[in-house]
This record gives sequence, C-alpha cells and structure tokens, in this order.
Amino acid sequence: MNTSARRTRKRRTLTVGVAALALAASGATIASFAAAPPPAHNNGTVGLKRVGPIDESNGFPVWYQDTSGTRLELCTDPGDANCIVGAVQTPGGPVVFPTNFPDEAFYSNAGASISTGTGTAKLVTGIEAAFAGAGTPARGQQITFGRIRVVATGLSAGADYTVTQPYGSQTFTAEAGTRGIFDTQDIGSLTPDGVFDQTLGAEAAPFLKWPAGTGAPTGYLGDPAVDHVVTGSPTGNNFFRITGPVGSFTGSPDLCADPTLGASTTATTDCIETNLFQASGKIAVHAGVQVTKAYYQESGTGHMMDLFAYSTPGQRLIVSGTGVSDTKMLEDAAGNGKYYARVYAEGAPPTDLKVTNTTDNPASVDHIALSQFGDRVHVDSAVYSTDTNTLTLTAESGDSTAALSVDGFSGGAPSVGANGATTWTFGNLPVPPDDVTVTSTKGGVGTEDVVITGSDTPAANVIAALVADSTNVQVGQSVTLDGTSSSGTITGSSFSMTPATGATLTGTGLARTFKATTAGTYTVTLSVTGVGTGNTSTDKAVMTVSDANAAPVADAGPDQLGVVPTSVVTLDGTASKFASTYSWTEATGDAKRVTLSNPSVANPTFTVPASSTPLTFNFTLTITDVNGSSATDTVQLVSDPGAVTVDSASYKRGSLEWRVRGSAKYCSANNVISVYWNKPATTTTPASTVLVGTTSPTLALGVCSYDFRLKNAPTTLRPTAAGTVTVRSTFGGEALDQAFQLL
Repeated sequence: MNTSARRTRKRRTLTVGVAALALAASGATIASFAAAPPPAHNNGTVGLKRVGPIDESNGFPVWYQDTSGTRLELCTDPGDANCIVGAVQTPGGPVVFPTNFPDEAFYSNAGASISTGTGTAKLVTGIEAAFAGAGTPARGQQITFGRIRVVATGLSAGADYTVTQPYGSQTFTAEAGTRGIFDTQDIGSLTPDGVFDQTLGAEAAPFLKWPAGTGAPTGYLGDPAVDHVVTGSPTGNNFFRITGPVGSFTGSPDLCADPTLGASTTATTDCIETNLFQASGKIAVHAGVQVTKAYYQESGTGHMMDLFAYSTPGQRLIVSGTGVSDTKMLEDAAGNGKYYARVYAEGAPPTDLKVTNTTDNPASVDHIALSQFGDRVHVDSAVYSTDTNTLTLTAESGDSTAALSVDGFSGGAPSVGANGATTWTFGNLPVPPDDVTVTSTKGGVGTEDVVITGSDTPAANVIAALVADSTNVQVGQSVTLDGTSSSGTITGSSFSMTPATGATLTGTGLARTFKATTAGTYTVTLSVTGVGTGNTSTDKAVMTVSDANAAPVADAGPDQLGVVPTSVVTLDGTASKFASTYSWTEATGDAKRVTLSNPSVANPTFTVPASSTPLTFNFTLTITDVNGSSATDTVQLVSDPGAVTVDSASYKRGSLEWRVRGSAKYCSANNVISVYWNKPATTTTPASTVLVGTTSPTLALGVCSYDFRLKNAPTTLRPTAAGTVTVRSTFGGEALDQAFQLL
C-alpha cells in the first residue's frame, strides 16, 4: 500500500573550497552549489532546469526555470489574486521577512478535483517555498520542494485504483474508512542549509499552464479561480484520471466518456477524469543577483578583492562600496549566468560592499557580510613520500595577519618562511590523503591535490596466518599447525618456538606437527617474507600442554534453537580438550534421521530437513586422547519451520485475479511461498487442494512479507464463491484454510 506521507531525495554532500557568504537580511548561508540532480522526466531531459540566485530580502531563490524556458518567481503578495499565498502574521500589513511573511508560498501551483460518486478526489501539484521546523517564518529555516499530492475518498477498501496525472501514473490500494487514498510526494531541498538546487529533481515540472492564446492573465500561467485546460505534461497526459473496479464511481458526474479506459471495456463506472485545472504561477520579471564567492588579499596599502556572482545571462551587475570605484562585473561567455570582478579598496575591505543588478526594476542587491568575506588562501605545494610516509605542505594567505591550519591534521611543526608562507611536515602516515584543505582564521579556505613521490608499493604484501587443530593438548599428543592460509606472494617462511625445548616441530613448507614431551606453555611463530623492503609478516599460536595423565574433556558445543530448515548446520567439537579422535552419533530415538558429512572430525555438517513442525536432533560426541581414555558430551538442535500468515486474500471476478498477501519469518532466497486453493467438491469431482502459484517473500523496512498475484486465472482456478486458501513455505511453515473474499 503506497500511502507514505513524505518521500524525499537525499542531499548530495557539498565540498566547499572557499568561504561561504552570509545573507545579510535572511540569515541563511550560501554554500557552493552541489551537483544538481537532472530533470525528473524522460531520461533526465524534462522537468526543472535551473534555480535562480537567492533573494537576500527573504532567503529564497528569486526564481525556478523549467526545461521549456518558463521562469517563475516566488509570489508572496497576499493581495495578488493570481497567486496562491499562505497566511501572514498580520493580514493587511506590508509583507516583511520574517515578521509578516507567508508561512508558505508558491512558484507554481496546479490542482484538479473530481467526484468519486460518494466522495471527492483531489490532485495538488506545485513548487513550494516553506519553512522547516515548526513551519513558522524564521531566518535560516527556508526550504523548497516540488509536491504531488493525491487524496481520494468514497472508495472501496482493499480495492486497487490507478491514478494518472500529468506527471505520472501510480496504483494505490484504498484504505478502510474515509482515508481512502492519501499520498504525498515532496522532493527537494528539505534541509534548511541555504542551498536549493535539489528541488531541480522534483517531479512536479514542467509547469502546467493555460495554452497560449487562451486568455491567461498577463504575466501569469493562469487564473487559479478558473477551471481551465492546461499544457505542460512531460507525458502528454494533461488530465487527472482514476480507474478502479466496476461500480466504484456510480453516481459521479465525472465518469470517463471512453468505456475502454477502466477494467471493463463496456462499463463506465470504473473510471473518472477531468482535464480542467486551477493553475497559477507568476512569470519572473526579476533576475536577481547572488554573490557566490568572495576573497581578498593584501595589495600595497589596501586590499584587492575577487568577487563571483550568479544571475541570468545579460544582466548589468555593478560592484560598489566605500572607497571602491563602481565596477561592472564581467559575464562568462558561456551564457550560464556567472559573473566576475576584481576591485581594489584602499585600506580595509569596505563594510558596505555590495553587488547590484541594475537591470532589474527595482534593482536587486546582494550585500556582502564581511564576517564571511575570506582571505585568499593558496596551497603552494602538497607532497607525500611513500619512502618516508611523510606529507610536506606549504600554503600562504593574502592576509599577513592570518593564521593557517590544515584540516584533519594536528601538530606538523608549522614554520613561517621569509615570504610569509607556512610549511608543515606530518610524519608516520602509512596512507596519504588524496587532497588537503588549509583554513585561515580570516575565513579563507584553499584546497589542493597531493602529489605523491617515492617507490611503489610491493606488488603483494604478505600476511601470515597460523591455525592450530587445538591449542589445549596433552604431553605426547600430535597437533597440526597450518600456515597454508597465509596470503601474498611468499618468497620465504620459517617457524620458531619459545621455549625452544620441551616440544618438537616437524614437517616442511607452511605446515608443522607439534608434539610436546614436557607440560607447559609454548608459543609457535610463523614468519613469512615477500618481495620488497619490509614485506614481512608473523602470526603466533600459543599451545597449552597438560600432563599426559590429564583427563580428556569432550565439548559438543552449545545447544542450537530455532535452526532454519534446509540450512546446513555445523557441529562444533573444537573446544574439547586432548582429543586425538572424534566420533559423532545421532540419538536413535530422534524422529528424523540425518546423515553427517564426516562424523570422525571436529566439525561435521548436515542439512536440516523441511517440516511443518519443529524437529529435535540429539548428537553425542565421543573423544579419545593419546592414552585411549574417552569422554562424551551431547548437544541438541531444534528446527523452526517459521510462521507464515495470510493477512488478506481475494479473487476478483472482473479481472480474473487472485491476490494473497501476508508475512513469513524467513526471507532467504530459497524460501518459496506456495498458494493453494482448497477447491470444494462438485457433483462430479471431489474436494481437492490445487496449486494456484508461487512467489518469494521480500524484506522491506525490517518486515518479511509476500504479495502473490495471478491475473487472468485459467478456467480451473476460477472460484464462483468465497472459500479458503492454504499457504506453505519451502521451510515447512503453513497457514491452513484461510478465508478469501470473492470480489
């Protein structure tokens, strides 16, 4: 059932290479732009295309543009009848952020409504500006997103309905009661961080608007008080339609004229639709301006300042401030709305530095908060040596009073040279960073790739691995020490033992046989070497040797409950002491016999049979030591077939469809759910249980469930009355004689 209240896209991580600028009026922060998602439709080609600069008066983007070229600005005037605007704190007063500002406003909005016969279905789409947290207008809480909401009442509970609207099609299962269908999809910049590009991935675009020449108010997409046909759907479906079971919409004045649209090719009570929408959106007349980066560096007795800004192409942007000659910013020839200027001010950077878009009427302004106006930081070099595992880094600031530090590193013995550059040396770094970031106390940030020098890494670093059959042994007991699982290109190996007497190591290669003649604790070390300097590795096994007369101890391992049927179980006798031989046997009274893979080793295995009831297995482990003394221990394993439930079951006569849904305990790949119809007897045939079909359970949000559907059921699987079904899993779980509905 798809009734989630909100679905969001995850935000991309931002890599900020320069200082962020604060919006003077809104209090939001401008961060470097993340890689924006592609448009939502038609393989990333149709939808929203571009987000405008931030309006410093309210902290929201000035506009959003769709792929058709339509650019809409945020409408915040409660007195504008052609816009959809939320409530302000003081109705009738001037709109001022944040003290008297709408709690929500829209770049675009389009909705439609149709009757379901006994209720109403509504569609809401749009690109919205709102506030995080409690939703109250506040600095630093601005968010934007694209919304698609479908609400429908008066539907048949448990029935499936397909909703088709301009931006897609989706099937819902109606809930009981008045809720019916309630689905909201919000995609966008839902984290209040001053970056609004993730809304470009919203599905509620391109903007729906009245077709050209049909009388839309000048400067708007349409009149929201008038129901009207629209254009703009990326699929060409400029309508709102719902289809469902026959009879769902009896009495609705909005029945589809085409009887072939619903489940039936003749009935019309299975489909409702409209092509009339209430569309709104204000065509952008302001381009706006946003300073995206700002640096300064000392120059003579003053400061040289580098400014970067964003707007639409073709704007006249002027940099001004005390002691700064009014300077027109240069525009990038690529036509992407990027601008740049370098200006000079005698003495300190001016506190009233700003960029004005004089093309706008009235002019748009972005003031630069000096608290976030960073010095230019340059990383001169960053070199790592693989021979010494040392990183050497040199950087400098455009402000001689700035102190620099390297992000993620401490120490490094920084030193300042005659030219003002700072140098750090960081040693004992087995792995180099791929880049480094230097931060200034004046707000500047510089990033540079690390250059790596020195010899290459050995082709295959060796790793020693030493495994003992047992580490608790008796005098005279032989134990294998196996080093063959060591990895890498091994050119040499050696074994050593401490103490060197009281036990022997025999054998060649990477395996040895250990046998002690004196009780005590022995450490056996395996050393392996490979190509390259320092390419060595060691591993150790500590052997505890008891007297020859010490009694053996059998340990069959802990009992195992809830063992999954069809799984392979390993018995574990490795914790036994002084075992020279192993022998496993199954109790003869067990209800189900199994075959052990090898009953004479410490870890035999067997496959648990499937069963609708739990099975109990009892095994006895017998060990003998070097003296022929024996000891025994037992272990018990109990299987769990896993419960299977049937949450709902139905057969739809109109579409000849079986549907059975429920849960299962196990979601492993080899667990198959089989659905059977308990077919009643007829005058000619006896009652029988027939297989309807199979499905596999899936795990979602921690719940293991299945959803079996069989459409166009064959004649032999078409019930004429309600009855029961039985569901079984491969592991043996079953739900017997569960009722199904006949729809």
